[in-house]
Amino acid sequence: MAFLLDTAAARALVRTGRFLLALLVGAALADGSPAPSVPAKPGERPRFELPPGEKYFQANGRSVFVLGRNPAGMNPQAYEDHFRHAAAAGESFMRIHFTFIPPGEPAGEIDAGMLTSWDAVLDAAERHQLAVLPVLGVWADWNDGSNQEAWHRWDHNPFNIERGGPAKRPGELFDDTLCRKLWLKRLETFVARWSHRRAIVGWEFFSELDLVTGATEERAAKFSERAAAVIRAADPWKRPVTASQAGINGWPKLLGSPALDFIGVHPYADGVFGGRLDDLILSSVRDRLRKYGKPVLLGECGLNSAPPRGTLEVAARAEVGIRHAIWAALVSGAMNGRMLWWQDGYDQFEKADLSRHYHGAAAAAATFVRGVDHQGFAPVSCGLSAGLKGAVIGHDQARLGWFRDVRCEPPDWPMRPMTGQSVTMNAPGHFWRAEFFDPVTGRSVGQRRLAVQGEDVRIDLPEFQGSLAVRLQRLEP
Repeated sequence: MAFLLDTAAARALVRTGRFLLALLVGAALADGSPAPSVPAKPGERPRFELPPGEKYFQANGRSVFVLGRNPAGMNPQAYEDHFRHAAAAGESFMRIHFTFIPPGEPAGEIDAGMLTSWDAVLDAAERHQLAVLPVLGVWADWNDGSNQEAWHRWDHNPFNIERGGPAKRPGELFDDTLCRKLWLKRLETFVARWSHRRAIVGWEFFSELDLVTGATEERAAKFSERAAAVIRAADPWKRPVTASQAGINGWPKLLGSPALDFIGVHPYADGVFGGRLDDLILSSVRDRLRKYGKPVLLGECGLNSAPPRGTLEVAARAEVGIRHAIWAALVSGAMNGRMLWWQDGYDQFEKADLSRHYHGAAAAAATFVRGVDHQGFAPVSCGLSAGLKGAVIGHDQARLGWFRDVRCEPPDWPMRPMTGQSVTMNAPGHFWRAEFFDPVTGRSVGQRRLAVQGEDVRIDLPEFQGSLAVRLQRLEP
């Protein structure tokens, strides 16, 4: 098999930092021939759509909460393997970084070999009936390290004047310059080439704009308006457009701009959250929903942003923390969940061997939400016993909840029997049915009929260890 980068080169790229989002794929298939393209049928709509005013993707007339990942690999076959595992686990959404620029690629153009490989990746996604959000630009290529950042690739960027490009500084990307003109031309090429593909469900034109050297809130917002206009003019399906910031950073002029149809969040739980990724997801997603009223995409996340050497990502019971995070996303109000980083392929460059342990991490959550129409779902206020953390989402007819033991936290995530816990919330009607589920297996562990007292309903939880999920259905008007 032919590769554009050997393993040593790939490892060197990734070691420039966790935020270097490079797609490392082969230039051809094993026999050296390009993959056949799988064009959409005439009139065939994208796999998911995001109608104005909706907070979730829609598929087949239903609003759906999707689970997915940030796959990474050295060749199209590696992505095929990721897609196979994802589909088997009930995942349907892939956020893929089409950002690697091979040596010799002129500014504003796209290497033909990379396009062939990327087409092969998208063909594979189509075969597995997966939706794809392509990421078409990344901050590390536009950071010169002048603010003491550990991760920067401006010296390798073909737009750099030292590499024969038009720009003396990375920030010229934001202004009315030849640099921006050529970059937007490159963006338009991607959109025009792939707009026929049913797998493409949106466009993330840039990841973590705020980390570009010279970025300001105003410059990023204006640049986003230009980029979004290019995409909307080139895409006949008018798919939704977004760009992201690092971590949970939020520039109101950017996130509130009409250029972004939905907004992202990249929670990594190092620092003050101490690995409590579930808490961080719940707080950051709901904060964005309150502030901007737009759909919120969980773009990427992790227990720690650093390479997985001695961090919580490689802790003995890290899978418990990851499971908490997946279920927290489900009840946070986010459009999607899972979306791990180190567990989806980037571990291979650090010899951490994480990916194979997380192939089925979202399977139970996927089973839990299968068939649930999320249209109109929004966060629901609830009162929790002192021993619980968690949240509820839904509307006046149906709700979903997830709760965990407050003691089940990093670094050890202990699992102990929990009894005598309850949840109280406002609820219309006279009776509701509560069905309880084990978040590890996705299996029902019992149900009961609940009577509304006054305007509230109280849910006495059965005994559980670690966490518990509940599906609520109103029984009477």
